[in-house]
Amino acid sequence: MALIQTQRGEFNIRTYGDSHLPPLILVHGWPQSSYCWHHMAPFLETYYVIAVDIRGMGDSNRAMEIELYTKDQMSEDIFAIADALGIDKFYLGGHDWGGAIVQEMALRKPKRILKLIVINMVIINNRTGQLKASEILVKQLYRSSWYQFFLSIPQFPEAMISGKEEIWVRFFSRGISNPIPEDAIQEYIRCYKIPNSLTTIANIYRTLHIDRKRWRQYEGIKLAIPTLVIHGIKDPVIIKEYIIGLEECYPNSQIVHLDGGHFIVDEQPKEVAEAITAFLS
Repeated sequence: MALIQTQRGEFNIRTYGDSHLPPLILVHGWPQSSYCWHHMAPFLETYYVIAVDIRGMGDSNRAMEIELYTKDQMSEDIFAIADALGIDKFYLGGHDWGGAIVQEMALRKPKRILKLIVINMVIINNRTGQLKASEILVKQLYRSSWYQFFLSIPQFPEAMISGKEEIWVRFFSRGISNPIPEDAIQEYIRCYKIPNSLTTIANIYRTLHIDRKRWRQYEGIKLAIPTLVIHGIKDPVIIKEYIIGLEECYPNSQIVHLDGGHFIVDEQPKEVAEAITAFLS
């Protein structure tokens, strides 16, 4: 691990491989940290893997200003890290919230991204897929997304989760195709217990209404960046219908379906790495 000083604050990164190899920046989601890539990175031996702890999570800064947690602002954090490392162009991948952040990066500064990887996340400029998914999820009252509504409530999650971080993290850290490694779960719990984490992590959800308004403005934008979408097909939150219409937004895209859940990187690190390697090469 290494702390990187940037003009947007201090961020923690984990690096794997030779720094002279092509750079691949990976961005995690909730409730994880950059450690979610730890078991996958050894299979990406032909790349210099830079796994980032996003703002408010992992060992990165816990800035309390809620406006810093919109996903366009968080995308600027990742660019700042790349700048601090002296990296201009790079391969880029993200899972869950990291998947939203890397899409924001692609929309904002596409010339810096060589290829894009999105893992189990909504395609933010794909109105077609969002409508198709909504047709199904609304019939279920979005019950699989209950935690998103819960975390959006001011102050209440902090009061309920404080002192119960391990119970909270373990409730979600359950693999479907394979168990999530215990060392990864322990790392996610450790980071969730860092002071102010309950608020900074919740802020990622508390800004979602702002993100959704901005994402509507992205509708119809086509990006030529070669893009890979990896989807764990047993994910109850990011269901397969979200991917319908992908080609309307990313004409140069491909999809890999894996028989696993939302946390497919933790569940199947080798299979995810193989899909990424085949795509990047």
